[in-house]
Amino acid sequence: MTTASDTDTSPMDALFGQLPEKDLKKLAAKIELDRTENKYGLPHQAIISLMRPYLAAARAPRVYTPQRILCLPFEDLLVFTDTDPKLVAAISRASIANMWTWVTGELMVNAFPPLADRYIEAQKDGDDVLARECASEIWSAAAEAMLPPIEEAEASQDSWTALAAKVGGSRRLEDIREMARVLRIADEVEDCKEALAPRPIVYLSKDDVTSIQRYYQKIENNYPGQELYLLLVMMKRLYQPFPILKVFRALSRKGDDTLMRTTDLSIAGNMVISALEQDGLAVAELAQKPDVKEDELVRKAGRFAAAFKGITTDIGIRRDGEWGQRMYKARNDVSAVIQRYVLNKAEKVIMSALPVKRGRIAPLLDSFPNEEDFERAEERAEALANTMRIADQIGLASACLATINELKKQLSSLGSQMLESMPKIDPDMEETATAHLHTLVRLMELVDSSDEADLLRRRGKASLSHTTVD
Repeated sequence: MTTASDTDTSPMDALFGQLPEKDLKKLAAKIELDRTENKYGLPHQAIISLMRPYLAAARAPRVYTPQRILCLPFEDLLVFTDTDPKLVAAISRASIANMWTWVTGELMVNAFPPLADRYIEAQKDGDDVLARECASEIWSAAAEAMLPPIEEAEASQDSWTALAAKVGGSRRLEDIREMARVLRIADEVEDCKEALAPRPIVYLSKDDVTSIQRYYQKIENNYPGQELYLLLVMMKRLYQPFPILKVFRALSRKGDDTLMRTTDLSIAGNMVISALEQDGLAVAELAQKPDVKEDELVRKAGRFAAAFKGITTDIGIRRDGEWGQRMYKARNDVSAVIQRYVLNKAEKVIMSALPVKRGRIAPLLDSFPNEEDFERAEERAEALANTMRIADQIGLASACLATINELKKQLSSLGSQMLESMPKIDPDMEETATAHLHTLVRLMELVDSSDEADLLRRRGKASLSHTTVD
């Protein structure tokens, strides 16, 4: 087993390095689970910190308390504050304690302790298979205990009010209802998680989509009405939510947004569109900050562009439909920001770093380029080039291309003039002329063509040395 370096090894390090992997896992489980009971007065965090490299090398699974394992299936849906209004699949962490008290103190006061003890012992023994079976029993038993009183409370406002008062209020009850619904399908949720990469998942492959679809259909057959929560959990595990639409396309025969806007899939779909709108809003909010840099705006816009492209690629979005109207409204807002802060005055900013006057090379070659002007020009040229890469997705392809083409023409013209003037330059001006040449070459590289820029660099040096380019 891979261990830490033997140099400066502490007695604890030596012990952990010599333990067989099974014993190491057992010890870690016992220490972790003793946090709550604290029978031995151990410095739990310090010991676990020393063990962590060895546990990682052994690929030891995480150790969970009974409360933590109960919450595992819906942990991806947890949020730190109550949303206003309550959003689907946004479960406040504040509701966990209320749920735990209700389940262990009333619904399963006698049934839960044996399940918890069996699960703890399985972890202490390092029996991962048995621990998973015990976790499954906990999830199933909790769902069976929670759902009947919740469903009974849904039948009338008085019943709902009474149960809400018992668990800490209506908001807590709404969260607990979603916890119970996820626990009903916990085995499928956890199996699906294991079939995919760890979060955050950047991309869903065909095999990933097939896996999610398989578990979705299994839930649809066994627990109809709960399958949406599988999609919501998996969506929360994504780096950006739009790849979940690949699953939508697999589930929808039409492959467009028509069916999705009339079924439960519309809930997840609306979350995807809302996330896109938030990405667009983030661009606008960043633009309001003083001294915002163009590259920051373009990076934010790039995230929006990736989501926009993913959505329109994965499903057919009708531009005049509700989703389409929201998407293109957000795109127009993003393009307006990038137009204002990157495209507008791009030629003036970039050319200001060069010795130009009325389109001709100016008599400024006897002084070095202004460093601040060059930095602004470089930042704008780089932002412009990066904008071109996302221009199709944010609706600026034509405007961006026109700006770049005009700049190319001006930079190329200036390069030709510079090459004509260089053989006539006095020797004591060669250093400043070289600095201007490098400035021009750098801006040309950023705006468009590295090949043309490299040729100008070589020809400029040859002109100054009165030689020819090979």
